[in-house]
Amino acid sequence: MGCCVSSPYSKRVYYRDPADLDEVDVPARTFGTFRAGSNLIPDDCGALPGPYLQNYLPSDTDLLLYDARMDQGYGFRCLRMEYFCLFCPWGWIYLFSKGLNKVCAHLTCDESCQWVRKEYSTRSFFRIYPNRISINQPKVRWPWGFLGCGSWNADQVLNHPFDRGAFGFSVVSCGIIDYLFGCWPVYGGTVARHRCQCNGPAWNRMFTDCGGCWCEEWPCKMCFCTYRYSGLADPDEAAFACAIALQAYFEGRKMTPQDMVKCIEFWRENLSERHDPIGRKRPVCCEPYFTPCCTCRLCFQCTHLKRNIPYKDEDVTPELTAAYETYGHLTSEQRQEYQNFEGPIHRSTMCRMFGCRRLFGAKGCCFCTEGCSHCDRRAGAPAPPRENHDFDDEFDASTILMTILGPPTKKITIQRWRYDPESCSDVMDVYPSETILLDGHDTNDNPACHARHMMSGTTP
Repeated sequence: MGCCVSSPYSKRVYYRDPADLDEVDVPARTFGTFRAGSNLIPDDCGALPGPYLQNYLPSDTDLLLYDARMDQGYGFRCLRMEYFCLFCPWGWIYLFSKGLNKVCAHLTCDESCQWVRKEYSTRSFFRIYPNRISINQPKVRWPWGFLGCGSWNADQVLNHPFDRGAFGFSVVSCGIIDYLFGCWPVYGGTVARHRCQCNGPAWNRMFTDCGGCWCEEWPCKMCFCTYRYSGLADPDEAAFACAIALQAYFEGRKMTPQDMVKCIEFWRENLSERHDPIGRKRPVCCEPYFTPCCTCRLCFQCTHLKRNIPYKDEDVTPELTAAYETYGHLTSEQRQEYQNFEGPIHRSTMCRMFGCRRLFGAKGCCFCTEGCSHCDRRAGAPAPPRENHDFDDEFDASTILMTILGPPTKKITIQRWRYDPESCSDVMDVYPSETILLDGHDTNDNPACHARHMMSGTTP
């Protein structure tokens, strides 16, 4: 899978009835060797079915699970000051690696000036399906768009299947060209897709079953090991929806849009920082000491300007009026969200803008600095528990799916460490439990009971 398996017909196992993992001759799919970030990664990535073989997937691959809200200021990214770096030697290297055509497609002012008129606002999308992520970022064809030849702006639809480098999703705080000066998301937020499944402490895994380290540390999300999706109005919700769809693909679940809505509602009510900025405020390094930071609220308002219809009355159609009214409503809503949440919560201090949780350890500033206390772990054993526990560590996509939709089939085996706040210790959760196996009944008979069992570590 991804960078690990690129020969699907020779490596993967295709079941006789892939939508039903309860078959006797189907090998069990195990989870636990790779520690969870936003997702639980299967131990045998090569056994997953191909994402485009409809007969081997439980869900309809053409079923739209989630359509993310796009930021209406994304068209102004052509005005970023970082493009002045193209005139230095490092910029020449960037031009050589990317190609002049691709770079010039970002330097045009066509999107910022005609964001609504040329349908950039309605044709840009970020959509999640049961087997892939589909995006569209229309561009002006250079140089033909400027010479009046051919189509002026062309769609660029890309499909990223879940079996090609998708091992988790997270929001990028700063340090990328998609933000103003690499720090302020005035053109929309960015979601990172992790390309590597090697997660957990590095030191005790270098010579066992992983051969590498996890990309969850703060520098990885900023610099490498990720693919970025930009221009999102609510990147936190988009990253969560991606993780849910990916985990359902891993576990062979049948996923519907109604199931996605239930999971997102649970996330909003219990985990979302946007919907409770005080009670669910994520900790960052250096607090309670901090350095105040500019929120760039005025810059955000400049990229979300009011637009007027440039035609006379006889040329104005009801559809055109509706498009401009929709744009006005979205920009007003996004300006309010940035003023109430993104600016004062995520950009109010330097530490919050950079987003690292701590100096050392998982999600920390220094790379590969967790795991020195678990050097006795053996290859194939469940990933060791975290040395530092955060608010949202235990609520990965697998746990939420089990809570909302019930547990997966008994052919799915999960072994993982979980932090118990009551005993202030780490406990091992095993699914399915011995009680479920001896009982002989399908776990879907009482999903709520077994979901609580999985989350609490008690016997149902």
